[in-house]
Amino acid sequence: MADAPHFSLPFRFTGPPAAVTEQDSIDEITDCTLCVLLYPMGYRVELPSFGIPDPTFQTQPIDTDELRTVIEEWEPRAALVFAQAPDALDELINRVQLTVSVRSED
Repeated sequence: MADAPHFSLPFRFTGPPAAVTEQDSIDEITDCTLCVLLYPMGYRVELPSFGIPDPTFQTQPIDTDELRTVIEEWEPRAALVFAQAPDALDELINRVQLTVSVRSED
């Protein structure tokens, strides 16, 4: 069991207890980053500015600078690397890969 456990995202059971991650671990930072990416702005009533702008009708390529700004605002512990490429079968689909690591205390 973790010393400072946080529920994992997505929430799931791993037997009798729920899955948890250790506070400030790479898994917990990745979970928090994923949470920011999954919510469109305005979805959470108590924090209307939380999340990313709705990407539904945005043009390609995806603005990774905007995503970086939003993630760094809500999860400052994350160091981010984005990679963007068209889908192998459908060039109208743009794939974005995000690599998360722990930000150093420089």
